[in-house]
Amino acid sequence: MSSTRRWLALTPRDALLVRDGRQFDAGPDASAEPAFPRPSTVGGAALSAYGQEPEEIRGPVLARWHRGGWWTSYFPAPADLVRLPDDPGLVTRLRPAPSGGITDLGDGSPLLMIGEGDPLNGWLTSETLGGYLRGELIDSDHLHRRVDELDLAFVRDDPDLDPGPLAREPRIGLGRTPHRVAQEGLLYQATFLRPVDGVALLAECVLPATWQRTATGPVTLGGRGRLADVAEVDGVSWPEPPKGFPAGRVLVYVATPAIWPDGWRITVPPRARLMAAAVGPPEPIATGSPRSAGGVRATRALRWAVPPGSVYLLQFDSADAAADWAVGDGERPGVHGTAYGRPHHDRLRTAGFGVILTGVWS
Repeated sequence: MSSTRRWLALTPRDALLVRDGRQFDAGPDASAEPAFPRPSTVGGAALSAYGQEPEEIRGPVLARWHRGGWWTSYFPAPADLVRLPDDPGLVTRLRPAPSGGITDLGDGSPLLMIGEGDPLNGWLTSETLGGYLRGELIDSDHLHRRVDELDLAFVRDDPDLDPGPLAREPRIGLGRTPHRVAQEGLLYQATFLRPVDGVALLAECVLPATWQRTATGPVTLGGRGRLADVAEVDGVSWPEPPKGFPAGRVLVYVATPAIWPDGWRITVPPRARLMAAAVGPPEPIATGSPRSAGGVRATRALRWAVPPGSVYLLQFDSADAAADWAVGDGERPGVHGTAYGRPHHDRLRTAGFGVILTGVWS
C-alpha cells in the first residue's frame, strides 16, 4: 500500500526538560542535566497530535521559521569535521588512511580516520550539510576552510554567548514524592533547554494513503504540564543526496540517535564493507510506553545510542550497487532519509531512531 508524507512542526511554549532516564536523586549538591529531544519524545507528541500512530516518524530535526514563510533546518556537525589545532578558526576533515594496525571495524577494513583537532561541534544548515554530502564543503581543492566561509549555524565558539538552537536555562527545583508532595530539604538544580526564537522540532510522518486525520494541538512535550503547538508544514525536506557514488563509496551520516544491533557498528549492507568510522560518545536513551500493558514500569529500557553527527564510510562492489542501496533503483526506494538498521516494524525504527543520510567520500 502506498504512503504519504507530512512534516509536523512542534513549537514548545516553554523550556524543555528531557531526561535521559538514568537514576537521579535530589539533594543539596545534585544537578540534573538535560538531554536533547529524542525520536521517542517527538513520537509520543505526534501520536497525541494525530490520535493515531503514523506508520513511521523520522525526527526530530531542529528548524527555524522565518517570517518570509520558509524554514531552515539544522543538523549536528559531522564528527569528521575538526578545527585545526594551531588555528581554531580553520576547519578541516579527518581523512581515511591505510593503517597496519588491527581495528575493531572487522575484516577488510584497513582504514583509520587520520587528523588532529577538536570537533567542530555546532550545527550545519540543511543546505550546508547537502554540500558536505556531495563532497563540496571540504575537498581536495580546499583541504581546510575558514569557519566563517562555511555558512555554519550555531557554531559553539563560546556556548554561553552562542548556545545553539536550544539555550541552556538553569532552574531550581524541589524534590517531591510520587504523590507530588514537597520533600523538605531536597532542593536540586535542573538545566532546561529553551528553543531560541522561532525554533521548532520537526518530524517527517509517514502516513497511509487513506489517512484522513489532521494534526491538532497543543500536545504535551518536554516535561509534565509543558505544551507545544502543532502544525503541518510545507517546504521542508532532508538534504539531497549526491547524484552518483564514484568507485562505490558511500558516506553515511547519522541524523538521529541510532541504536544498532551491533552496538556502535552500523549494520553493513550486502555487497559492502565498513572501511572507517568517526563516532561520537554514546548517548543514553530511555524508552517506555505508558499505553502498553504494565505501563512504563514494565516496558522501560535504557540503551546506549550512536549520537547524531557520527559518520561511517562504506565501500560497495560497484557504483551501481552503492546507488541502489543509497537512493534506490526506481522501483525500490533507497535508505537516504529513512531509519536504518532495524527490522521493518521494530518500534525503535518506526519511532525514528537511526535516520541516515548518504553522501560521498574520497
